[in-house]
This record gives sequence, structure tokens and C-alpha cells, in this order.
Amino acid sequence: MSVMKKVDVDQSEAIGWSELNERERKFVLLFRLLDEVSQKDIIRFLDVLLTPK
Repeated sequence: MSVMKKVDVDQSEAIGWSELNERERKFVLLFRLLDEVSQKDIIRFLDVLLTPK
């Protein structure tokens, strides 16, 4: 496991895995399976959706 992946895992665990519902856990697990470019694309897409106009 690379240092970057370990940091990502540690940060997500700080949120509290037990606090997530089943759908949110599945989303996180599937998101982690994506390559870095796909993850950044999704993050950019969500940022556009959530940014107030």
C-alpha cells in the first residue's frame, strides 16, 4: 500500500465508517476501486453540482 493510499484510508476512517449507512459505504468502496483520473472527474462533477451559483 502506497503512502498516499494509506493517507486516503486514514482520512476516510476519521469520518467514522460506522456512521455511514450501507449505501454510503458501497459508494466509498466503489469510489476507491476507481483509478485516480476517474476519482478526480467525479470530485470535479460533484464540486460543480454543489457550488452555489
